[in-house]
Amino acid sequence: MGCIDSKPAGSGKSRKQNRRLLDRFGVPIDATLQQRERLANRYDYEFGQERVFPALVDALLQEVPDGCRLLEVGAATGLLTAPLLKRAGHLTALEPSEGMLRRLVAKDVAESPHLTVVKGMAEDLLHDQTFDVAVVTFTPRRGVGLLRLLHELATRVTDQVIVLFDEDNTFDWAYLARAAAVQGFKVRLSIIVDDSQGISAERKRAVLLVADVRDWTPQLPSDDAWVFEAREIEVPFPVPHGTATRLVRYFLTGGDRALIVRTHKDGVERLYGNLRTAAHRLGRDEVTVRSTNDGIQIVRLPKHSE
Repeated sequence: MGCIDSKPAGSGKSRKQNRRLLDRFGVPIDATLQQRERLANRYDYEFGQERVFPALVDALLQEVPDGCRLLEVGAATGLLTAPLLKRAGHLTALEPSEGMLRRLVAKDVAESPHLTVVKGMAEDLLHDQTFDVAVVTFTPRRGVGLLRLLHELATRVTDQVIVLFDEDNTFDWAYLARAAAVQGFKVRLSIIVDDSQGISAERKRAVLLVADVRDWTPQLPSDDAWVFEAREIEVPFPVPHGTATRLVRYFLTGGDRALIVRTHKDGVERLYGNLRTAAHRLGRDEVTVRSTNDGIQIVRLPKHSE
């Protein structure tokens, strides 16, 4: 039977340290993790089944070399674990949800001696763990959180990082491709279409992004990469009445992925509160507001299809 590590590698971290990790993901991620746990109890449902189709699996496997040391990030219940294991010399399946892992280890694929199942996220891997290839399957991370994940994996991978995205209106795959290319990665993109049901507007589509890390050397620290994703706005102090509402409306009608809002230190706390209120009132399901050392960030949330 494959080796099963049921304890996250970072289980000894304090709550404060874990909170710092969550701040790296680009959007609040707690609700997504809770949803994974709830869906794990639906035994008639394979997590991700509405996103995965044969042409996508074939395209993914063509990028995975035979016999490689492979890391699967976000394995869920193992929908892609079985086909990936047929290509890999050894596969490490990484998944943060304990419920999803219970489903995965109950499957026949878990009997393989070439499979190791680990509970956790990319940041929870041991510092000396290395792989040839990493596959990231439909991560909930957004914006700069995606680039930070790519950086995290690139330090552990010798060949390439493969990321699967929904092909939707969020264009997170395009933002990542641009930012990664600026960072020195060689990036390839493919839009994979499910042709099994003929020509239809309802055909499934997904984006396969491949980042070659063999010749990669970081040009900028990942924290500095935010400048490639965000427009900066300086607000005078005292902050004029109605500024928060105008900023959120501007953001919602524009095409920016994110804004960094700065003002005098004495006005930051109040402006942050006003921006949160305006975002909740005008775009509760479209934007999130965060306070950081660099200023106040307004970030566009992913759109979810009905």
